[in-house]
Amino acid sequence: MASPDPDDERIQRAASEVLDLGQGLSRELERLRLAQARAAGLRPPTWALLSLVAEAGDLGVTVSDAAVHLGVRPQALSGAVAELVEDDLLEREVDPTDGRARRLRITPDGLKRLTPGEELRQRLLREIVGQIPQPSVAKLVLTRLQAALKHSLSDNPKG
Repeated sequence: MASPDPDDERIQRAASEVLDLGQGLSRELERLRLAQARAAGLRPPTWALLSLVAEAGDLGVTVSDAAVHLGVRPQALSGAVAELVEDDLLEREVDPTDGRARRLRITPDGLKRLTPGEELRQRLLREIVGQIPQPSVAKLVLTRLQAALKHSLSDNPKG
């Protein structure tokens, strides 16, 4: 199958609409993250860190890796880490493989704190499955869009 002509006006318009829809989807997902943070009684950046550590499972995550994933410098996480450790939602310990690094692990209380937000997410997933007849097709389209954006942005460091 031949690739579409990128200079075709109809293709340009359709691609623009796809990006607009992607931006709208991004805004809606941000609303979901805010609702999950509120449900957990946490500020959004603190919730994002706690969720990331929960996703890492038993191994936890180093502060440096968490910072990279969240797009911030490690120093920017120090307040959120201290708050979560003080509230017994996270444990901070020396990384056994690198004595200079600190590893974060979620506590049972931390997992409990995330439960209301996870219930929100599960409810949303049930609604999506009910409204999208073929979630696998949506996944394919979104995966390709994400890959195209990554590729285009990596080729254009100024953009």
